[in-house]
Amino acid sequence: MISADLIIDKMLVIDDSGMPVAPTIRQLMDKDIKQLYTRDKTKDKSNYIRECIVIYYLGDPKSPAKQSGLSEKEALLMAIEQAGLKDNYTPDILVLKIIKRYYYQNITEAGKVVENIQKGIHNINLSVDAINTILNEKLQSGLTLDDLPNILGMVDNVNKKASELPSIIKRLEEAKQNLMYEKETEVARGGNAVLSSMDASNY
Repeated sequence: MISADLIIDKMLVIDDSGMPVAPTIRQLMDKDIKQLYTRDKTKDKSNYIRECIVIYYLGDPKSPAKQSGLSEKEALLMAIEQAGLKDNYTPDILVLKIIKRYYYQNITEAGKVVENIQKGIHNINLSVDAINTILNEKLQSGLTLDDLPNILGMVDNVNKKASELPSIIKRLEEAKQNLMYEKETEVARGGNAVLSSMDASNY
């Protein structure tokens, strides 16, 4: 039985003594959350806390990883670092299932547009960084006439990629405005923001 929306703030609550509070009854009615919580036999539920952090970083459209346009692999590395997990940590089937449900419950069509543009900006920056690194190494090692065509080609690529950013950033701002409008419209219609474009009960 699928119960309340998956919300990290409700899945992960810390009391005044620093100990995690069990998810709400409605959260524990969700079999996936119940399994995630009860399978952790540590006294302080540290494994549950760490996996909630992973779910947040990989599944929440508002997480730093998603807002930075990181790939799934990059997002997982960020989550591992923030959660204090071992470097070789890999989410299991249950965690991946909750991540998928959490993401589709909180993403919207306008949100997908924003996310894709953020990924594009991130990839352009990675490309420019990579080209600049290669260019710098070439310049440091000394140039010959035979190197000039390749060097000039790399410079052109850097300039081309950099020139694309202003228009992409403008599109990003427009997409964010559309996302804000979408959320405001949903609030106006129902009194509560509808953050999901898909029913999590399908997962």
